[in-house]
Amino acid sequence: MIATLQSWIANASQSDVFAGGLALGSLGLAMAAAGAAGRAAIRLMGRRFWTQITLDNRSPAYRHLSLWLEASGALAHVRQLRLTDAHWDETGGGGYAPAPGKHWFWHEGHLCRLQRSISDKAGVINASSQRPMEVLEIGALFGTVSMLSGWISEGRRLAELRDRKGPVLHCLRGDYWEEIGEVPRRAIDSVVTEDDRAIRVLEDMGWFYRAADWYGQRGVPWRRGYLFHGPPGTGKSSLIRALASELELDIATLDIGRASLTDDALREAMMSAPKRCLIAIEDVDAVFSQREAGDPRGGISFSGLLNAIDGVGAQEGRALVMTTNHIERLDPALIRPGRADVHVELPRISALAARRLYERFFPGEMSLAESFERTLGAARLSPAAVQGWLLANRDDPALAARAEGLQPVCMVTPRG
Repeated sequence: MIATLQSWIANASQSDVFAGGLALGSLGLAMAAAGAAGRAAIRLMGRRFWTQITLDNRSPAYRHLSLWLEASGALAHVRQLRLTDAHWDETGGGGYAPAPGKHWFWHEGHLCRLQRSISDKAGVINASSQRPMEVLEIGALFGTVSMLSGWISEGRRLAELRDRKGPVLHCLRGDYWEEIGEVPRRAIDSVVTEDDRAIRVLEDMGWFYRAADWYGQRGVPWRRGYLFHGPPGTGKSSLIRALASELELDIATLDIGRASLTDDALREAMMSAPKRCLIAIEDVDAVFSQREAGDPRGGISFSGLLNAIDGVGAQEGRALVMTTNHIERLDPALIRPGRADVHVELPRISALAARRLYERFFPGEMSLAESFERTLGAARLSPAAVQGWLLANRDDPALAARAEGLQPVCMVTPRG
């Protein structure tokens, strides 16, 4: 039997067809072995060098990662898209999202992969709707968990900016900053001025918050001070809120007239103020008008205030805004360049500016707006007084246009 098999193999080996088949079979086995070895190497590499995070749309991190992918432009090259109803990233805007499947991209020198899967069988239910379960797997070759977590953290920051309704107000309580809550957002064009000075201040402050490298390259402390001055009711506080709203900043407000505030506490408070905020000291003239050497007022000394603003240990990276109704009462040392680099006067407004405010209250009432302007004539009024009058007559455009007795409204009759 064995001799017969050996004879058959010897005869077959002399056949070109058999030899070719044997060669092809050997090649196939070699390729299969190489493929298996390659897959094993890839699995080994994946376990050792591939970092991955998996999350689904039940977790807030799903939205945060989606926001980071959108903001970073990591998937800008993706050509496989799916029409979405805006629920895929819950950012509030409809459009297109990467289609289910794998999407490869490079980011910061790492080969990365996003895999998106959607299950119509499993759903996520919230108060108003039910939508399919979606899973995102994000991974990077030679990446780290901290790197991927950083992407999600950046997405969380973007979500906070998108969700906020206005600047967050912080007040100093003892030796710490207390978050009071959000104040309503205010657009810069809602601040009524004679010209574009509000826009110019916005542009200047926006440049400051982007200029950390510029200051560092020139060896200049990263500080900028602003002084808003003018009569009461001309929009100084409104401008602070509008600047914070437009630049996505928080507001840290300091009451430097507090009796318990010391020089050291003031300096430490300014240094520890929240990041991405502007520091506001309103009515600074109420605490310091003219410097008197060695005379402490309101718990802090004049020199302590000056050192907190631009001394050796003064804070950097946050704009300082001071307001006053009486600039003439302020000591020149407080408002010199380096402490108050930009002075912005907010005077009472003319009839033309008051007309713009009227048109905002009563859109379409052009003839009455012209009458309102003529009636005011050469008078100059505070925006607060004009706004108070228009609010009191918000249901009667004709009466508002007559501007009879235009003055702040007293809702309580004083007792004799």
